[in-house]
Order: sequence, then structure tokens, then C-alpha cells
Amino acid sequence: MTKVREALVSRMWRGRDPLQAYPERLYRQDRQGWGSTHPYLTEAVEALGPSVVVEVGVWKGGSVISLASRMKEMNHDGVVIAVDTWLGAWDHWTNDEWFAHLNFINGFPALYHTFAANIVGEGLADYVLPLPLDSVNAANVLRHYDVRPDVVHIDGGHDVHAVTSDLREWWPMIRPGGVLIGDDYPHWPGVKQAFDEFFAAEGKTPIEFDPPKCRVFK
Repeated sequence: MTKVREALVSRMWRGRDPLQAYPERLYRQDRQGWGSTHPYLTEAVEALGPSVVVEVGVWKGGSVISLASRMKEMNHDGVVIAVDTWLGAWDHWTNDEWFAHLNFINGFPALYHTFAANIVGEGLADYVLPLPLDSVNAANVLRHYDVRPDVVHIDGGHDVHAVTSDLREWWPMIRPGGVLIGDDYPHWPGVKQAFDEFFAAEGKTPIEFDPPKCRVFK
């Protein structure tokens, strides 16, 4: 386990590693996702050598795997904090195909178990720390423990209100010199509107993008 992750397990999880001895064989791995291997992700790890990366909106962990795998390859002392409720967003509940991916067991989504099985199965448990909360509550937890990320990857809600809320919570937390990476830009209108309006007020437009992701350096 990296030293950074070990310290966070001790403080945030009261010393109880949520992925230790995880029964991954009970759950099927499934790497389905979108834009999970985009170069912005690995470039952020390579260029910044981040101690803390936060991903907001994790799904099955494809992007987390890209980030954590590069950390592991570099033998870097860092951690990817994976923030998600693993209950799905409104668009997962209104799209038949995505709804099926929530993998209900007795009426409750088992998506977290797919994520955890993927992380453990890829040998990345020492570089990933799940935080099963919504974006706002997760940000409050990290602020309480004075955890400031170097990299934040936002891939949660897709409507303008949800994305604006994520930007308001996470942009101020990023360390100077860090980067915020956004997913689903510019193709989702709500995502594009939220990013454009938020960063216009910050004096950081036009926004650099390589569909389906954008990034803004702090």
C-alpha cells in the first residue's frame, strides 16, 4: 500500500481498509465504460506526479484503473480516491441499457461490487480508495481531513445544475498547479454549459478539450 493511501485509510476509514480481503471471485469483472483510457488521464499522472487524485463519478472504475495503473507503473506514492454512490444517476435510471448495468440484487444496485472486483482483479487495491458518497458530501469529508487533490476528474451528473455543483465544490480544492479534467465535453449540452459559464467567470476560457474530455489547469 502506498504511504498516502495508508494515511487516508487510517484517518478516513478508521484503519479499516475497505478493499482488504475483498471477495472479488464472487463478482464478475466488467470493464465497460466511456472514455476510460483518454490521454488526459495518464498525462496528468505523468506530468504532475500527484499525491491525491479524485474521480467524481466512477461507474465501474475504468478511468480509475487508467489513473491508478499509471501510478503503479511509475512506482509513485499516490492514491486515486474514487467518489461515487454507485446507485446510478438520473440518466442511468431513464435509459434501459444503462439501467441494466446497475446490476440489481434484491432491488438494490450492486454496481459497487463490479467496481471493487475490477480494482482488486487488476491488482490496484493499493492505489485506490473508494469513498461511497455523493459529490458534495465527499468534498466535505476531504475538506474536514484537509485532503487537497492535485488532480480531479469529474464524470458525475450530466445536467447543468449537477455539473455546476461539482465544479463549485472541487475547483477550489485543487492545489495550485493542479488540473481539473471533465468528461462528456462538449457533446452533452448541460456539461458544456456548466463548464463554459463556470470557467468564464474564472477567466479561464476558452477551455482546452479533446472530446470527450476537457481540462483546465489551476
